[in-house]
Amino acid sequence: MTRREWKIRATARLAGTEAPATVAALLLCHVLGIDKVALVAHSEEEVPADAERQLEALLARRLAGEPAAYLIGRREFYGRDFFVDLGTLIPRPETEHLVEAALEFFGDRQDVRFLDLGTGSGCIAVTLAAERPTWRGAAVDISSAALKTARRNAEANGAADAVSFIEADFTRPLPFACGSFDLVVSNPPYISEEEYAGLDPGVRNFEPRSALVPGPSGLEHPRAVEAAARALLKEGGLLLMEHGCLQGDACRALCPDAYWKDMRTGRDLAGKDRFLFAVRRSYA
Repeated sequence: MTRREWKIRATARLAGTEAPATVAALLLCHVLGIDKVALVAHSEEEVPADAERQLEALLARRLAGEPAAYLIGRREFYGRDFFVDLGTLIPRPETEHLVEAALEFFGDRQDVRFLDLGTGSGCIAVTLAAERPTWRGAAVDISSAALKTARRNAEANGAADAVSFIEADFTRPLPFACGSFDLVVSNPPYISEEEYAGLDPGVRNFEPRSALVPGPSGLEHPRAVEAAARALLKEGGLLLMEHGCLQGDACRALCPDAYWKDMRTGRDLAGKDRFLFAVRRSYA
């Protein structure tokens, strides 16, 4: 069977799933070790028997609902490839807004020190360090498996020397002095128990529950992020926190006026509430 034929058949079998033709092409490129250009340019080449067996196994997993990112072991984020596995949440395009907001806020400033709470795959911390090579940061996660993947991503994207990875629970006091950071950024678990029950099965059955659900209300970890940021940000420092599209008001309400100013809710490309933006007031 040629590459073109396999892609056509796989696309037909994947009908009803998300982006079937794209996923079929991704699987071919992954197993054959080629890029999309080579796939098109050499579409009439035969697929070796061993590769076809691998492809069939991956196709079966996709048909069972497993996300394509886990099948190929990576996902693009802010123009870079990031390794992912079943121990990490798959990076989403919406989370790129946190990176964009941070880069815009600090502009050309070179001495920014940042803290990423609940780093997962490390996509936020690693991207910040890759985009601004003079920035330095720390990335915290409670999962040793996630931190292993995050460190791998830092190495792959040239940020290993810029980010320190720390295994810790950010809902408890962290080993940093007050006022240590210019930026606290987080994509914490924020889905309520009720919302989790209604999630797409591909998310609910495969992505780590601990990276999605912090507790019954969904606000347990956002509340902890605010408390950590309040203690660890310098005066004038920035808090950026992703949240659910219906949590804008609730997350702003977590930030007392005595400690925060310029509070607002950032929206994603679909116009939905997506992240909290808040600046730490003076300590005086």
